[in-house]
Parts: sequence; C-alpha cells; structure tokens
Amino acid sequence: MSDYQSETVVLVHGLAGSRLDMLPLAMGLKRAGFSVENWGYWSLNTSIETHAQRLAEAVQTIAARDSVQRIHLVGHSMGGIIIRAMLANNFQDDWASKLTRAILLAPPNRGSFVATRLVPWLGWLTPSLGELSDCSDSFVNRLSNSLQIRQLEFGVIEASKDRVIRPECVQLDGQADFARIDGHHGILTWYPQTRQLVEQFLTSGKFVDPEISGDRSDAQPCDKSALTA
Repeated sequence: MSDYQSETVVLVHGLAGSRLDMLPLAMGLKRAGFSVENWGYWSLNTSIETHAQRLAEAVQTIAARDSVQRIHLVGHSMGGIIIRAMLANNFQDDWASKLTRAILLAPPNRGSFVATRLVPWLGWLTPSLGELSDCSDSFVNRLSNSLQIRQLEFGVIEASKDRVIRPECVQLDGQADFARIDGHHGILTWYPQTRQLVEQFLTSGKFVDPEISGDRSDAQPCDKSALTA
C-alpha cells in the first residue's frame, strides 16, 4: 500500500445527507493510505455560501498542519457545489496553494429539475433548493467555474440512473476526466466502482478503468424546456 499520509482528502456530503453517506469512501481512502477528513454540516436551513465559508474555515485549519502537503476535495451532489462556491470566494487565500485535485460526484453543475419542482413546497425550509434550481438565474447557474479558474485538476462522476439531475447538467468545462457509473444518485458514494474511481483520480489525475469511465463530449447544453415535457 502506498503512503499518502501527507495528502488529506476532504469529503463533503450532499443536501439532506450526512457524513455516513461518505463513509465507504472514507474507509477506502484510509485503506489506500490517505488521511481523511469527513466534513459534516447541517444542510437543510442554510445557504450554500454559508456552507462554503464554513468549509473554507475547516480546510484552512487542515492546511495549517505542517504534516499536510496536499489537500484533495471530494463532494457528492450539493457537496460539489459547496466546493465550487468555497473556491470562488477564497481562491486567493494562501492556504489554497495546497489544494491539488477535486472530484465531483453527480454534481448539479447546471441545476436540478427536481430542486426546481420542490421549491414551491419546501423552499421555505431549505433555501438551497432554489439555489440548486435549473433556472438560468439560480445560484448554481450564476456560480463561476472556480475549479477551472484556479486550474485545479478535477474529475466528474455521473450516475447513469440519476433521477435528480439530467446527464447534460452534470459536466463542467475544464474537467480533466469524466466517468459514468451504472447506479443511482443518492447512493452513488456506496458503490465499489465509485471508490475505485475516486482513488484512481486522486493518485493519477485520471479515471483509468475503461469499463467504468465514459466520454460525454457529445453532451448537449442543459435544456430546461425538456424537463417539463
């Protein structure tokens, strides 16, 4: 087993989730030799920007440790958007120089049609639903591509049976690699293939399993009109 103890992986779960969602990844990465911080937060009644600021504080604390040379970020669903928002607000901070690679698992990079439909019913309880909407003026659709701006090496993993985000709304310009797993959105972190791909990318910058990875270069822009058909 390789020793990656000087490399810390920060895991960020999604909306209405918990650190338990990221446990399979945490265990696998620890077995691979990485140091792991499974960051948790109360996701329902707070904005994405507030989550992003709290994540920045946590990452800054990790970066201050002399033993940490590299920091990688792995976010599931809204967790990936929180990572993007953190980098958009803190990309000039000195601690960010330790950030190396990031992986977004089923991220609503161009919004979620399910979030849009739930806003009238649950938007009062969960403000991030509106922020994750597929509407053109939503927070996520106005968010800068901070991963690309920072020139951070990042990969995207899609769930082929995702019922929350349409395939064309997942990818992000500048991604170093892309993979698709035959699975569902909510439990994407629990598939062994997900763990394998995460480890592959963090160690090599590529998803190297040809049976799992896939090319989405033909993906079309997210068309909201198709979501209401």
